[in-house]
Order: sequence, then C-alpha cells, then structure tokens
Amino acid sequence: MKPLRAIVMVWLCVAFSTGAHPISMSNAVANVRGDEVLLELKIMLEDLVLFHGLKADAKTIFNANDLRKAAEKHDEFLLKNFTIRDGEGSLLEGKVDRRDITAIPDDGVAQVELMKRTVIYLMNFSPAKKKPKFLTFTQIFGGEKSVIPSIMDFMVLQSGVWIEKPVQLQPGRPHTVAFDWETPPDKAPQNWRELRRKRTEEFQKRLGITSYTGLYSYVYLNDQEVRHEILVPLLTFEKWLSIERVNPEFLEVAEQESAREKIGEWFRDRNPVQIDGIPVKPVLQRLQFFGLDIKDFAKGAKPRRVSAYQARLGIILSYPAKAPPNRVRMTWETYHDSAPFLRSIIYDRNLKPTEEFFVKDKPRFEWARDGNPPIAHSFELKQLVPTSSSSISQASLLLFGAAPLLALLLYTLIPNDYPIRKGTSIVGFCSCVIAGLCFWNPPNKHPPLDEKLLTGHASALLHNIYRAFDYQNESDVYEALEHSVTGNSLEELFLQFQSGLRMQEQGGAIARVKRVEVKEITLAENSEHDAHTISLNATWRVTGTVEHWGHIHTREDELTARMKINATPKGRGRIVDFDKTDKKRVRFETAVRMFEDE
Repeated sequence: MKPLRAIVMVWLCVAFSTGAHPISMSNAVANVRGDEVLLELKIMLEDLVLFHGLKADAKTIFNANDLRKAAEKHDEFLLKNFTIRDGEGSLLEGKVDRRDITAIPDDGVAQVELMKRTVIYLMNFSPAKKKPKFLTFTQIFGGEKSVIPSIMDFMVLQSGVWIEKPVQLQPGRPHTVAFDWETPPDKAPQNWRELRRKRTEEFQKRLGITSYTGLYSYVYLNDQEVRHEILVPLLTFEKWLSIERVNPEFLEVAEQESAREKIGEWFRDRNPVQIDGIPVKPVLQRLQFFGLDIKDFAKGAKPRRVSAYQARLGIILSYPAKAPPNRVRMTWETYHDSAPFLRSIIYDRNLKPTEEFFVKDKPRFEWARDGNPPIAHSFELKQLVPTSSSSISQASLLLFGAAPLLALLLYTLIPNDYPIRKGTSIVGFCSCVIAGLCFWNPPNKHPPLDEKLLTGHASALLHNIYRAFDYQNESDVYEALEHSVTGNSLEELFLQFQSGLRMQEQGGAIARVKRVEVKEITLAENSEHDAHTISLNATWRVTGTVEHWGHIHTREDELTARMKINATPKGRGRIVDFDKTDKKRVRFETAVRMFEDE
C-alpha cells in the first residue's frame, strides 16, 4: 500500500491524540476501490491458540503444523465475524485470497512469542453496486459474551489514499465510512495543518455530525422552551430499551411506528428538567429513524426500512416555558457501558455554543440567566385617525338649530296684519341655514392621507403578525393576531402566514422569525379610500431560521401584498383584508454553529 509516510503519521496520530495503545489483538487496513474492498488483516498467533484450543508441549512450544492448520481454519471464523455492509445494509460477499504464515517457523512458537507474531490475511469483498457511497464495518472476534477485549485497530483507504483518522473497532459496534467518488482524494494529508483543514471541511460537509456511530446531544435554551435533541445509533439505544423486530438485520417501517409510543414514554419518565424550580414534562416533538445520508437530517426523510447496523434514532424533546426562563436544571440518568457519559452541546440563545459533560458522579447541568429577561412584545397599536375627515362644527349645529326658532319668533312678534310677516320669517330661517352651511366642513371624496403615519402603522402590523408566531400554542398565536387582524380575515391570514414560515426543506418545520424588514408601503392605486378603510401595497423581507442537530438553516424571502385596514375607532387600524400578490426567495443557506475558538 503506497502512501507509507501518511500511514505512519496516522498511527502516530492514534497513539498521541486518542491515547490508544499501539498494540491490540488485531489490526486491519481496508482499501476501498470502485469495484472491490481489499482487506489486509493481521491476527496474532495468540488468537489462533485461544479460538482453536491449541496446546503447547512441555517446553511451552506450540507446534508449527497445529498453528498453520489453525490459521487455515480461521478463514471461516474471519468471514463470519468481520462483516462489511453497503449503504442499504446488505452484506458484501467476502473471501480469503491468501494467507501469509511466514511468521510461523518450522520449529514452532514459544508461548511468550504468541503476541509478537501475526498471520496476515488478504481478503476481498465485492459490493453489489460499484463505487459504494457508504460502507459499514463490524467485528465480533471476541464473541458477544467473551471477556477477552477484542479491540481492532482499523484504518480505511480509498483507492490507496488515507481518508480518515484510524479508529478502534469495538466488538459489535459498527463503524461507517462515507466515500466521495466524484472528487476522490488524490493524496493523504502530509502534515497537521492539512489534517485539520480536512477535518474542518468534513465537519461542515456533514453538518457537524461526523461520526455515524457516535451519541450526539444538543440542548437549546431560548425564551419559549428548553429543547433537547438526541441522536443515537439504534444498537446503542437498544442497550437502554430493546425494540422488537422480526429480522435482526433490519427495522421495518411498521416496526418503527409501533416503537414510537414506547420510546416516547421511556424518555418522558427519565432525565428530569426543571424550569424556574418547576418540574416540566417533555413534549415529544419528533422521533425519527435516520439512515446514513446526511440529507436525512436536513430534510426529514420519509420513513423507510433501515439497517439495524446503520440506523440512527433522532429524538427531539421540548420542555415548554410559560415565560422566559431564569433558571434551568437538567439531569441525565441514562448510562451504560457503550455510553458511560453524555457530551452535550449547549446553545444558549444566540451565544456561541459550549459543551457540558454528564457523568454518573455529576449528572446535572444548571443554567441561570445573565441579566434581566426580555420585555414581552407589545401588540397594542396606536390609534390610526385619518388626518382629514367629514366634520360638522359647533357653530353650524347652533345655526341649524336656531333657524326654525328665529322663524317662529319673527312670525309671532310681527302683527298679523303686517304685510311682510311671512316673508320676514322665511328670510330669518334661510339666513340661519346659510350661515350654518358656511361653517360646515364638508367631506372630500378622497381625503388626503398622512403616508408617513400609514407606513409606520402598516410596518407595526407586519411585525406584530410575525411576532405572534413566537408562541407555540395555536390559541396564543390567534390571541396575539387579534391585536392586528379583525373580522373574517383572521383564520385565513393565520394559515397564510403559517404556510409562509414553513420550511419544506426542513420537513415542514416552522421557522423562527429573526428579522422583518419593510422595504416599501404605498397607497394602493385605483382604490377607493373612505373614512372607514384604507388600501395599501406593501413590500417586505422576512428572515427565518430552523435549527436542529447543531446546524442552522436560514431562509430570506421577499413578499408583496395588498392590505386593507379599518381606520375607524372600533377597527383600531387593524387588517380587514389581506391578499399576498408575490413571493420570491432571496437566499437559503445552511451553516454549523461553531465554538468560540473555531
């Protein structure tokens, strides 16, 4: 295998960065090509003695012929207990091409030499499809109940080039590797800088989920909830709670559905959370069985049959808060040999993430707010009064009222035989009416409107509508919307804005609005404005985010709409009609929230 320099560097990486001992029961290098997997597997002679029950002579020397026969018999053992599965979970067919037994001298091997000498097996595995995207490697050399630590130092190459840091295969714990055949690696990292760059690129490409067999935990703290997201391999989860399945190799869709309630109840009664001293039961927001493709986490893949060796279980638990929390206490009680601790990434609102380790001796995480809680958003609107409207002055009212009284007075005071008695009364009546008309402020058909006032008012309406969706309970959203919308438009507008916030790229998750930027608000042309309603055209941009599994999806849209608002005191400037006329995508991006020093 050609890149010897890189391989030596890798083994040093293992020894110094992971603390692994350079000697174990076996080690293997898998060289994955487009149409085959070549495996070089080194087995200590001690393994042959243990698994095949060989006996030494009186001088503690093991017979050479016995060791060679055991090495040949070991072919079947290796093919049974070292397995490779493709991305669909199907086993690759393997065979032993040849063995190198030159380490067994003709005069036999002393017992003290058993761990120093190895037999090399060259094996070949054939994938069903060329250029596999994923391969999963598993070894159970010690057997499921063996007390012998069957740890294997394991390394993967792609077409002879090292592509990932070596690992130690634990018995029964699958290790999955992804392969890029469109831009395959042409050389291995030659120094630590290149190694770090490669790992950073992989971290971003895989959205921070770099291990297919790791246990991931994300804790989100915001003003509406405490959210705990757990990503755990199926085989690891089954150390806590067994999941029934007919075929031990696969978990069918129907079996996934029947397991949901059982898993949800199991989590509901464990790992307690207190918010401001009050125990809060979690709401199971999401429970999904993921495959190997990282896109499953971004889009929320549809249920499908998954391989038991490759499946990961995603659980999202929400602990709702009635008010912005000041104190949170979270306890993790679930441990076993495969998960002796829990490393959680803590996302405290918009701050840089931090990490917390839960262990048996220290199982609690406590958080306290720094500073005062945010002031609740006020949905109240300022009274919108048109600057010009129909009005009748007090002088007009007095003159209109005085007209008949004056006519009656003149008619009474003037004698009956006076020739102009009637005429004088009529003249006095008409004079009062004419004077009243002079003081009357008649309405204009199109009164002038204060556009600056209307723009600010309409902008407040849009901000109010989006802020209403900060609430999780639908009834609370409706109650908040009623401050800005009235009449039959309320339900229609709720559904329209909820649909606009839904990210189909995220399996239909509702985005949390980060910013509303009003670009333009104008009076609608060719619209009738009266003392009761005003029609406006509005253009604005809204930026929303959905954040799960340690990565954040940001979407910005530009929208235009025609709205009609009620300008009467009773209507309080609320929306009575809303018609969205256009929507276009400005940007959509995915990023990983990084630690402070990255």
